[in-house]
Amino acid sequence: MTESTGTTRLTRSAIVEAAIDLADAEGFAAVTMRKIADRLGVGAMSLYRHVADKDALLMAMTEEVGRRFPYPHEMARTDGRGDELSDDLAVVGHRTWRECVQVAVEIDWALYQRHPWVVLAYSSPRHSMGASSLGCLDWMMAGFSQLGVDRVTSAEMTLTLWSYIQGVALADVSDQLLRTNPEQVSTRSGLDDVLDGDEAEPPPPRVAALRGVGRERRLTDSRRRLDHGVELLCVGFEAAAR
Repeated sequence: MTESTGTTRLTRSAIVEAAIDLADAEGFAAVTMRKIADRLGVGAMSLYRHVADKDALLMAMTEEVGRRFPYPHEMARTDGRGDELSDDLAVVGHRTWRECVQVAVEIDWALYQRHPWVVLAYSSPRHSMGASSLGCLDWMMAGFSQLGVDRVTSAEMTLTLWSYIQGVALADVSDQLLRTNPEQVSTRSGLDDVLDGDEAEPPPPRVAALRGVGRERRLTDSRRRLDHGVELLCVGFEAAAR
C-alpha cells in the first residue's frame, strides 16, 4: 500500500526503513510514530494506514533486519521426498556442522554490532521468529543433522547456540543500549577496576586473585569470549549426540 503526501511517497517499507535508521541512531526507545513521521515529512496518523501500531512496527523492523543478514542457503528447502542427509548437506553447501556454526556466529555477531537494539527485540520469540529467522533455523538444523540427531534436537541445539550469541552480544552492546548521556564514554566495570588494581574496595577473596593481571582477553574481550564459549558448546553438542 502506498500513498503520496505532497512530494513524499509513503509506503510500509519506507516507514520500516526510517524506523530502523532511528533505532540505530538513538535506540529503540526513541522510535515513535511522531519521530518517524517527522523524518518522512508526513503526518503521524498517516503511518497507521500502513502499520497497525508500534508492536507491529517492531515485528516488521526485526523481520527486515533479519532479511538483510541471511544464512547462505545453497538450495531451496526440499519437499522431504529425497534422501534426508543428502538434502541437508546440499542446503548448507556441504559445509561441516562446525563450519555452519561458525557461519552463524559471524553473521549474527555482525547483525548485533550493526543493529544493537535487535538483541533486545530477538529476546522475544514473538518478535524474532518471522520468516527470515525460520529460514536461518532451517539452515542451521540442516547443519546439525550431520551429528545424527533428530529434528527436535537439531532445533534445540540451534536455539541454544543463538541464546549464547545473543547473551554475549548483549553484554557487548549494553552500554550503548543503556546510556542516557550521549557524552558518556566510560565503559569501565568493577571487574575492570580489579584487573587494573584500581578497585575502590577490597574484592572478595577469589576475585582478589585477579587483582592487577591487566586486561586479560579471556575476561575482557567479548568476541574472544564468544568464540571460546561457542567452542565449548560444540564440544557439548558432539558429546550429547554420541
